[in-house]
Amino acid sequence: MSSKIYFSDKNKKSMSFHVTRGVSSLMAKVAPKMSLNATRKLLLTPAAGRKEVDVPKQMRRRNLETPYGDLNLVEGGEGPKFVFTHGWSGSVSQFYPLMQKVIDEGFSVVGFDHFGHGKSAGKFANLPLFIKGLKHVLTEYEDEQVKGIVSHSMGTISAVNATNDAKHVMIAPTFDFYNSFQERIYSTGITEKLVERLLNEVETEHDMVFKSLQAEYHLAKQSQLFMVHDEEDKYAPYQHTLAQVEKHSHASLHSTRGQGHGRVINSPQTWQAIRQLIDI
Repeated sequence: MSSKIYFSDKNKKSMSFHVTRGVSSLMAKVAPKMSLNATRKLLLTPAAGRKEVDVPKQMRRRNLETPYGDLNLVEGGEGPKFVFTHGWSGSVSQFYPLMQKVIDEGFSVVGFDHFGHGKSAGKFANLPLFIKGLKHVLTEYEDEQVKGIVSHSMGTISAVNATNDAKHVMIAPTFDFYNSFQERIYSTGITEKLVERLLNEVETEHDMVFKSLQAEYHLAKQSQLFMVHDEEDKYAPYQHTLAQVEKHSHASLHSTRGQGHGRVINSPQTWQAIRQLIDI
């Protein structure tokens, strides 16, 4: 359900908006704990049911223990490492074709399912957990040379938050996420009070403030940024990325058309961006 909210391009208020508005307002008053639990389940549960894909022959799966449960890692190859981090309701398997190409170029790769996704632990997910998950993976390989980080959608936000002076390929990067996040949630009719309570709970638990996590605040501290974005992306506005590239001399943009928010992951332009990073 959360994916239907975050990845909705509907702007009109339907009858369900008014029904949800009324019910959530009433529940917040008469059963605050129950209403918060329902909101948590609605907004922090990634979509399930992504088709399972076999791990490619040159890669292997293993678990990484963390305080939040085990992360499912897929790794392979030899040499300097590329780290792959997916977006909301995504999976490491989305990157298998790219990971194989990188291995064929003489590098090693590691990708993983975020908490609450795929084969990793947890029922719920949120941006702070995305950041902490990536940090645990990077710590696991801190003694190895990380050549670059390849990220998609919400994964791009975690990637620039979790690193300094790193080289990135950012696919369908998400900027100004806080405002768009609120707009999409409030368009469902869920009351602001419930959403604010949930966000405050997550911020307190992880000692992070959502507004300060926005990707645009963390671009200047990176070494190189190769962005890939479809001009017709309905969920992460292309114009936001264009504006960021114009602001930062260490950023470049590979534009696509007709690839949307997901198919762009394995587009020729994404591989071109990775090739550029390889050649640095």
